[in-house]
Amino acid sequence: MLFELFSTASMLGVWGASHYYKTNSNDESVKILKIADNCGLYKGDEKLRLYRRNTNKKNNPNYVEYVFKIPLGLELHDFQDKYGKFKDGLNNRSARRIELKQFKELKFNRTLPKQIRSILENRVQLSKEIEIEYDGMLIFRIYEEGLSKDFSYDDDLLKKVSGWEVPIGITLREFVKHDFEKLQMLVVAGMTRYGKTVFLKNLVTTLISNQPDNVKLTLIDLKGGLAFSRYAKCKQVNTVAKNAEEALLALEAIHLEMEARQALFLSKGWEDIGEAGWKERHFIVVDEGAEIAGFEDKADRDRATFLLGEIARIGAGLGYRQIFATQYPVADVFPRQVKANTSAALCFKLKNSTQSMVVLDRKGAEGLPVGLPGRAIYQTDCDRIVQTPYIKNSFIDTKITPHITIKARSERIAPQRSDEKAAGGTYFTKFEEV
Repeated sequence: MLFELFSTASMLGVWGASHYYKTNSNDESVKILKIADNCGLYKGDEKLRLYRRNTNKKNNPNYVEYVFKIPLGLELHDFQDKYGKFKDGLNNRSARRIELKQFKELKFNRTLPKQIRSILENRVQLSKEIEIEYDGMLIFRIYEEGLSKDFSYDDDLLKKVSGWEVPIGITLREFVKHDFEKLQMLVVAGMTRYGKTVFLKNLVTTLISNQPDNVKLTLIDLKGGLAFSRYAKCKQVNTVAKNAEEALLALEAIHLEMEARQALFLSKGWEDIGEAGWKERHFIVVDEGAEIAGFEDKADRDRATFLLGEIARIGAGLGYRQIFATQYPVADVFPRQVKANTSAALCFKLKNSTQSMVVLDRKGAEGLPVGLPGRAIYQTDCDRIVQTPYIKNSFIDTKITPHITIKARSERIAPQRSDEKAAGGTYFTKFEEV
């Protein structure tokens, strides 16, 4: 009986060990080559070819890097567009992992065969994550574990950014932040409940906390203003616009302010806000920007689109920073001047590849994980998959409460449209006390 027990254990142990090395061996390069071939990523007879393999054990987390020679006629985006296929292929169910440490915990008794069978039958589903980059060669980095799903916004995170920086999130290797002095305009897109509005609250809270005396905020929420309501009484907030009429008034006021500032800079010979030595930056944050297309009055719709485009086109050098966010990014509702003058995007999961193309000029956002809020593609000079931080409303309140003031009611000057309209974006205004 004892002999039978140990012989069974030996046979299963040998089989388990061989299966472990088979399933856990570094054969990702073979899979990558096969997936690329199946996806048609070749030109004529020229196919993707492995150049070298590097194992990085110094960084945390560790990763294996595969460097490939790319076929002439293909580019990085051809492979990034197939990101989901590469990831799923590297994590298919047939490639489950056995943890070798489980064999070390075996108890040598009558239940030994049952223990080994349990190990083999309950293998761990792989959750490998990949990064795809290009530096003259195509680079695949394979991580054994994916990005953390839990990433909270707290005081320690706030200390990592300074000046006009805001936290974007973490990648598999680094903490990423966006500097609005270098990239003044930002597009944010994503389906509802995937992190778009939470990021906007991260941004506003960061700016108020780190630049309380220099930031000016115009917050436009075209779904009723609920997302920004808690900021309404902060001294840094110029206005919270909650509907089409309020949004148009806010944009008109900014446009007049911008024209006046431009005239002043010209008279002083200042080229931009930096040469003028002004510390103030005026942030215009637009949530649910696609709702502009739903304005009942066509003239209001066209005017709002024009004003957003003007802020994007000439506002950067005058100290204006625009963040345009939408959950429905299609070409018909995306202001062309906003897109043309924006060099950075943060894109959460989208419904389809067409929407991803509008925001990122490539597919990919539709392939982000389902049911995982905060996961996004951050695009500047390269594309990085990030997990953005989740900020609690209670934390926001602790940060903005010192900046809340009771604003006295006063007369304000609001631009009113005349009945006369001119083509080409020309717009006449008169002033009325309200």
